This record gives sequence, structure tokens and C-alpha cells, in this order.
Amino acid sequence: MTEYNIFCYAEEYDNKDSFQQARYRAFNKEVGKERYNELVSLIKNDILKDFKLELNKNSWEDEWKKITDKQLKRLQEIPEFDKEVFEGITGIKDEKLQDLTGKTIEVEIEGKKYKAKLK
Repeated sequence: MTEYNIFCYAEEYDNKDSFQQARYRAFNKEVGKERYNELVSLIKNDILKDFKLELNKNSWEDEWKKITDKQLKRLQEIPEFDKEVFEGITGIKDEKLQDLTGKTIEVEIEGKKYKAKLK
């Protein structure tokens, strides 16, 4: 977490005066602890389970190009998905990303169904 602070002090971590709040974010959106943990599990254990970045062999962008179309589609179906954030991190450009703006999707994560209209 990146924070800019000067002369900040709090007796307790993560109280209202604390400058280092516990924040749970996905695609630059606040999602809360429970949803964050669901997303980590879904992405690591399901969507990208076999995907490994081998940065000692290739560049960051070249490694992300190895993601399959199926994996990419499933990532885009996550309600919190943000195309610009994903592109900035991975280097995967618009032509490979679908424009799902305005579409309603349904995703099932650990038996729970979620519907979301994508922005």
C-alpha cells in the first residue's frame, strides 16, 4: 500500500486516526475483506491456477501474453474488472480485451452468485 504521510501517529493500527488503514482492493476498487479473499481464491486457485510468470526468461509483458483467451475472458467476467487497470498492469492491449461496458454478467464464486452491470 502506498501512502504519503508526514508527522502522522496513531495508538492503534487501522483505527479512524490511523494513516495505514487496512484496505482491500481489486482493480483499484474498494471491495472489503470478504470479497477480496473470494477474489484472491478465484483468481489464484481457479482462473490463473496454471499461469506462472517466468520473469527470469522473459519480460513482464511477454509473460502476460501467455495468458489464454479463456483465462482472459474469465478475468473480464469478474464484476470489479477494470480494462484500463488490467492493461496498465499486464500490457495486454485493447484488441485482446473485450468491451463489456454496460453488460450485465453473472459470476459464481464458491457457490455464491453475483450479478453486476459493468461500467
